Amino acid sequence: MHNLFLGEVRHHFRDIWGLEVKDSQKTRDPSTHSPEDQKKWIDHVVKALRTRSLSSLRKARRGYLVAFCQLNGIVPTETTKAHYAAALSNWVNRHSSDDVDAVDLLQVPPPLSTATENFHIADNAYDVSKHQVFTASIIGKVRSDIKGTYLPSWLERPPSNFGSSSHGKLKADHWRTICTISLVISLVKIWPHDTASSSELKVLENFVHLAIAVDLASRRSMSPERARLFDAHMASYLRGIREIFDHDLVPNHHLSLHLCTCLLLFGPVHGWWAFPFERFNGIIQRLNTNNKIDEIPLSYMRLFCLGSRLRHIFDSTDWPDEEEFDDLTFAFRQMYPDTTQGSRIVDTVSAASKLARQNSLRDLFNRLMKKETQLPEGTYAELMQLLNHCGSASADGAAAPFIAFPDTRDLPSSRLHRRAIFIPKLELGNITYGTRDDNIRNSFVCVRDPLSSDTTSAPIPGQISQIFLHRRTTPDHEEDLIEPFIVIDLYATLSQAHSAHDPYLRFPLLNTKLVYDRFSRSILIRPEHIVCHFARLLYQPDHISEACNVVRALGRVCVLHAFPTYMSLIISCRTSCASVLSRSR
Repeated sequence: MHNLFLGEVRHHFRDIWGLEVKDSQKTRDPSTHSPEDQKKWIDHVVKALRTRSLSSLRKARRGYLVAFCQLNGIVPTETTKAHYAAALSNWVNRHSSDDVDAVDLLQVPPPLSTATENFHIADNAYDVSKHQVFTASIIGKVRSDIKGTYLPSWLERPPSNFGSSSHGKLKADHWRTICTISLVISLVKIWPHDTASSSELKVLENFVHLAIAVDLASRRSMSPERARLFDAHMASYLRGIREIFDHDLVPNHHLSLHLCTCLLLFGPVHGWWAFPFERFNGIIQRLNTNNKIDEIPLSYMRLFCLGSRLRHIFDSTDWPDEEEFDDLTFAFRQMYPDTTQGSRIVDTVSAASKLARQNSLRDLFNRLMKKETQLPEGTYAELMQLLNHCGSASADGAAAPFIAFPDTRDLPSSRLHRRAIFIPKLELGNITYGTRDDNIRNSFVCVRDPLSSDTTSAPIPGQISQIFLHRRTTPDHEEDLIEPFIVIDLYATLSQAHSAHDPYLRFPLLNTKLVYDRFSRSILIRPEHIVCHFARLLYQPDHISEACNVVRALGRVCVLHAFPTYMSLIISCRTSCASVLSRSR
C-alpha cells in the first residue's frame, strides 16, 4: 500500500499542490494584492533579476516566482520559495552573455484581472495553478484543525506543524491519516459548496476522489463492488489531475489502476501488504546480534515459536483463583500483550480467546473489588432492561429474565446484583475505550442502540461517560460472570434546516457529518455495540446558530451514512481507465 500512501498521497500534496511551507513567527494572514499591486511585484522580480540581487528576489511572494518559472519552463530541484528564486537566478546567469541580458528573453506573466492573495498563472478553465493550492492561509487552518482534533490512541497523530520540514520524514501511516482524516475534516469546511469558487470546488472534488479511493482500498473487508468503486474513484482522480493541473502521470499512478485486480483476487490489503515485513525488519534491526549474524534466523524463529506457545498456555489454561496466579497472569499480559490487531483473527474469536477475556476481566475485578459501589437507580434499571432485552445474546445465554435484587418472590429468574466497579478505561485487545473525564481521546465512538428495532440505521455518534464492571450469577448458579458495560451520551443530530448547511453530506463515502455539540440522551450498551471510534473536531459553522462537532467515523468495515448501493455509485462515477491513460500521452 506504499503505492497509495507514499506514491499517490505524498506525490499529490508535494508535487501537485506544492506542500512546502517555511516555518515563520508571523501569524497574520497575507494581504490581498490588487491587479496594480501584482504589476508592481512583477516589475520588482524583473528588476531583481536585472541587478542579480538574490536577496531582493526572495522578497517577492512565492506565487510570483512560481509563475515566472512555470511560464519559462524552469524547474527547481525543490518546490520551496528559496529554490524557485535560485532556479530563476541561475537560469538568467546561464543564458546571459556580454551582448545579451537573459532577462529580456524571459516571458513575463501578466497580472490577474482580480485581486488575490496567491498570484498564479490563469492558464486553464478552472483558474488553478499547480503548486499553488497549499497556501500559507490554508496550511494555517489545517494545522489549527490538527491540533484541535481528537483521535483515538490506536491512531498515530500527524505532526501539528504539518507542511514543515522540521517534523522530519512522515511515515506511510501519517500520510494515510492526513489524507483520509485531517484534510477531509479541514478542506471540506474550508471550501463549502455555497461560498467556494468553482475552481476551489473542482480541486476539492478531485481530492475527495483520492481520499475515498485510499480509504476504500485500506478497508478490512472487501467485496467486488467495493473494489470496483475504488477503481472508479481512482480513475476519476487521475482524470482530474490531468484536466485541472495538466499533470503528467507517473508509474505509481499506472500501478494504482491495477490494484482493483489485486483486491478482487486477494481480498483486503491487510492480508498481503508489506507493513508486517517492514515492522519485522525494524524489530530485527534493533536486536542485539552479538556479531553472530549466521545465528539470527534460527534464534528469531525459536523465540517466535516460544512466545506463541506461552501465549497459548496462558490463554487456554484455567488458572486457580488465587492471588499469586492472578499476579502472574497479569504480569505476563502486560509484558506480552495480544498482537492480533490488524488481522482477520479479531473477527473470528476462538473459545480460548473468549476464556482469556473473561479471565482478564476477572483479574481486573478482583484487584479493584474494594472500589465496588452501588449503581445509580437509573443505570441499574437500564442494565436490567438491556440484559432482559438481549438475553439470548448475553455472555451467559440466559433465557429467563432478571429481577431486581433483593426480591423475595419465588420466580425462575436470576436476581441482578446492584453493585459494580467503575473504571476509567477498558482495553479489549489493542483497542482502548475511555471515559471523557479520564481518557477523552478514546471516548468518542459510534454505536448502535441495542434496544432499537431498526437494525439498518446508521451508527449514532456519542461520547463515553462511564464504564463499569458488573458481576452476575449464571442461571445454573455455578459461577459468576464479569462483564463490562458502557454508558454513552448520544449527540443530538442536526435539524432538517441545519442539515442543508452540512458541507460533508455532499460526499457520503467520506463517512463524515456534523452533529450538535450537545447530548440528546444516554443509553447503556455492551462493548460489542460499539461500531468504531470517530475523530472529533469542535466547529462553529457560519449558517448554524450553535457549535457543532465534526464526526469522521474511523471504522475500517462499516460506514456512517446510509447511502445508495455501491453499484449505483459506480454507475454514476465510473470512468474508463483507458481514457485516463490516453489523456496522459
